Amino acid sequence: MVVDPAPLEPGCQLADRFRVREVLGRGGFGIAYLADDLIRQDLAVIKELAPSGVRRTRDRVIQFDGSSGPQLRERFLDEAGVLSHLNVKGVPAIRQTFRENGTAYFAMDYVPGATTLEEYLQRMGRLSSEKAVAIFEALLDILEPIHAKRILHRDLKPSNILLDEDGRVYLIDFGAAREWHADSATKHTVFYTPGYAPPEQLSERARRGPATDLYALCATAFVMLAGEPPPSPNDRLGGIPLPALSTYRPDVDPVLIRTIEEGLSLSYSDRPQTVAELRDRLENVAIGAHHTGLEALDETLLRLKQFKYEKRSCPACGGLLHEAKPIKRNVCPVCHEGMLRKRDINEKVCPMCRSGVLAHISNSSPLAICPSCKHGTLHYRRKGILSLEQTASCDACDARYDVCGGKMTDLLQNDSEPQDFAVWRRLSCRSTDIWRCGDCPAQFDVLPDGRWSQVIPGLDSKYRNLFPDEWARVAIGLDPGSGNASCETCGADFYLEGGNLTLLDARDDPNGYAAAFMGRLISLEAVRWLAVGKSSPHAGCLCEHCRTEFDRDGDYLRLIATADKRMTIHVDRLKRLEDWHRIAQGLPTVDMEANFQGELDAALHDSYRRRVFSFDNEGRILWKGAAAVAGNEHTSTLTVTAEEIVFGGVIRKKRYPLKALVAVWADNQEIHLRLSGARDTVAYQVAPITLTTKLASGNYTIHLDARDLAARLSYEFDL
Repeated sequence: MVVDPAPLEPGCQLADRFRVREVLGRGGFGIAYLADDLIRQDLAVIKELAPSGVRRTRDRVIQFDGSSGPQLRERFLDEAGVLSHLNVKGVPAIRQTFRENGTAYFAMDYVPGATTLEEYLQRMGRLSSEKAVAIFEALLDILEPIHAKRILHRDLKPSNILLDEDGRVYLIDFGAAREWHADSATKHTVFYTPGYAPPEQLSERARRGPATDLYALCATAFVMLAGEPPPSPNDRLGGIPLPALSTYRPDVDPVLIRTIEEGLSLSYSDRPQTVAELRDRLENVAIGAHHTGLEALDETLLRLKQFKYEKRSCPACGGLLHEAKPIKRNVCPVCHEGMLRKRDINEKVCPMCRSGVLAHISNSSPLAICPSCKHGTLHYRRKGILSLEQTASCDACDARYDVCGGKMTDLLQNDSEPQDFAVWRRLSCRSTDIWRCGDCPAQFDVLPDGRWSQVIPGLDSKYRNLFPDEWARVAIGLDPGSGNASCETCGADFYLEGGNLTLLDARDDPNGYAAAFMGRLISLEAVRWLAVGKSSPHAGCLCEHCRTEFDRDGDYLRLIATADKRMTIHVDRLKRLEDWHRIAQGLPTVDMEANFQGELDAALHDSYRRRVFSFDNEGRILWKGAAAVAGNEHTSTLTVTAEEIVFGGVIRKKRYPLKALVAVWADNQEIHLRLSGARDTVAYQVAPITLTTKLASGNYTIHLDARDLAARLSYEFDL
């Protein structure tokens, strides 16, 4: 069973500035505290990195399992550092970041009287349309400038949204560090709240983008209106449908409902791609409208006759399709040229002089460091060959001590009393474990949480308290948060551990890898394909322009990813390249052409029935062909015009004014006419006829029968 670490107790002081009052909340990744800011004399919120499963010792120290702790701390602090420069209304300002108790913290502004949206929904139930829209639009206002700075929230959900006493909306608890931690686990779902994380966040390889946050935003809107979150992506992929929001809330604007449901599309490319596009959909701007009926079929058939494609062109955008080949092992995914080299990081190299070797000193019993000057080394000498008493003298000052029975007496102070070694050590403010350089005066105290505190040369240097791996990076001229590997050509900074790679920094990004995967923990094998834009680890082709991706399977291509609206519904399907070009152009595939011709024939019949065309240019002649009075074998000509029905030969004709027609229907090939004032129905056995019409795509002949004529008359006269 996974156990959460115990929270810090009230009154605990952090960073010599913040005093903990109480726990505000906790999740699977950290604990939030309300604290007094002793410098600003107001309240602050402290967020502590404390993932589920880690342990806290009696000394308050968080102990991370494995080797991921240092990098997890760095990702957490990097994220806070980015937020500290955001300056976005609706995101509480970051006051300070710091390391302590073996973990990492950041302090941010406190929002008085705030409650989370999760708590608000538990108290109020589902919200009115007006209230839900107000919160939804406020979150859009917050996300838009954040996305403009190429930052994603990555963990948007009701528990990370605050509402203050005046109804203002705030967004907290960004999730980049959480995502790195999730990538290091075998099951991503452990780190995300079901219903709010889109499918791409449950996959190591999938790219994230603004549409990732928009899925979570629309899931939040869904729960505000429906009173319950949508099914998780895993459940939906397993066959559970997304419930129609209109069944919960028939009172809500259909445009809003449609926009929310589009934002919850499982396919990344089916969602609005930006906040601006989502706003457009809310304003009922038609996206990708299509013509219907004969006009659209005619236009499609014309394009089908003109259809051609280049075998190396991308169906989605016309760019060049090239066979994707993974980069070689240990080649930099950023520049594709340099080799990745592990840095020689040695925790025993002095970070001050960068050449000396650090040696461990036990400063307990007896003391190794002088309690007077607090940095000199004590040298012990017996008073006699058989004596148990010793004298200790400092090599840096004049201090001298008598030592006997585990106690020390200061010989330079006449009134000095013998004190235990532990007492003298506390007076010196030095630790029991010390690291000292053999080439320079540098000394470091080991703090309870494992950090080394720089004592000499003092506080004038850039850093004071760092973990050993961080000091080791300083010793080779790097920042403490730098990785343990780099590219020998472009200088990109990486963290390489256990077959996984994390890009930490890149000056240039010629191939777009940094923009897509900065800060992500990815297996080395996956990196080889992702570096060339291929999310699937299989041979295939890729468009250099729009990143449409296929796996190759003989003569067929399996679609892996695309932004093309027509193609995206066919993701994971096998088709020939020609068919992919047809789909992208809105044309029927080769095997669907026969069905398309059937659709065209049906549309031509429907168009005749709806007065779109007739047997003459003026539209007067609706029908002209052989017919016989029902029950009579003698045939003649039946002509139907816009004014009358005429049956007969040259000499003898029967005429019926159409305005007298009150009902018409067909029975097999017989047409039945009921006329106003007539007791009997007039019925004719009608022979099928042909009608040729000219469309943009060519001339087409359709075969019409009594049913078509009856439908035309019914439509013509609204019968």
